[in-house]
Amino acid sequence: MDFNIYIKRENRGLPVSLDKLDKLSCAAFELTGKKSGDISLVVCDDGFIRELNKKYKGIDGPTDVLSFSMREGEKLQIGGDILGDIVISVDTAQRQARVRSDFHFNKMYLDGSHKNKSLQKEFLFLFTHGLLHLLGYTHGNPEREKIMMDQAKKLLSGAVQTK
Repeated sequence: MDFNIYIKRENRGLPVSLDKLDKLSCAAFELTGKKSGDISLVVCDDGFIRELNKKYKGIDGPTDVLSFSMREGEKLQIGGDILGDIVISVDTAQRQARVRSDFHFNKMYLDGSHKNKSLQKEFLFLFTHGLLHLLGYTHGNPEREKIMMDQAKKLLSGAVQTK
């Protein structure tokens, strides 16, 4: 696999290791057959993502994750294989990690170890969700949402073996 993850911190630090992001990315590329691509990850606070959400989605409020695919819209002649941007609000991820039910996390993380590392797991889930969007997955209807969630579960459980 030939990919790069470029990380920009906007008022928040990265709550997971780069190694975990690399492993998840490699597994996602393996799962989808993608051979290469660059990803930009912006780790931010609610204020930063709120502005993006308002500007690009027309929603005046924070969200957990936004993804901006470079494969959509007009084709530009730029170097490399840029997949797009993933923007994650650590503030929203932290709130969501606190309110996730045991049922949800036990469903996603079968070992039930979410109690100690819930922010990390929530962040990895959001990163995986954004990455799957950049790799072409959508959840516009229940069938597509199930497919996308099943792929996320495979990736987060370590079921996808990388070469």
